[in-house]
Amino acid sequence: MANSESSVRTSNTVKHKFVSNGATVGLTTTYAIAVDEVDVESYENLTVQFRNADSNAQTAQVWGSLYADPATVGTTATPASSYWVQIGDDITVAATGSTLKSVSTTGLRKVAVRVKSAGSYTMPVDQVLMFIQGRV
Repeated sequence: MANSESSVRTSNTVKHKFVSNGATVGLTTTYAIAVDEVDVESYENLTVQFRNADSNAQTAQVWGSLYADPATVGTTATPASSYWVQIGDDITVAATGSTLKSVSTTGLRKVAVRVKSAGSYTMPVDQVLMFIQGRV
């Protein structure tokens, strides 16, 4: 799966990165990686928006790591790679709903997002969006 990423310097002191799931994601009752690892080492915060157009609720998780190359976050209940730590609690995205989560990324090097559904659903492109902001 490939992310869609763009980076912009909005002024002499502020930059941001915009990331989304760049491919469809097959969701079931097992976690699927929606956004592969993203480098956030030079950023301070991020906001993630989850959009669920399906009639089943979804559960999302944001994961972070201090390791430079933590491997994949994995799809099992507990990540196979102990390099990752879940940031906050599970995020419930109601059926045909949307949810925002903001995270301080100060001190983090990588983040990733994974999602599962109460049923079977093919999540379209651009349903998990990340806005990441930092200072130059």
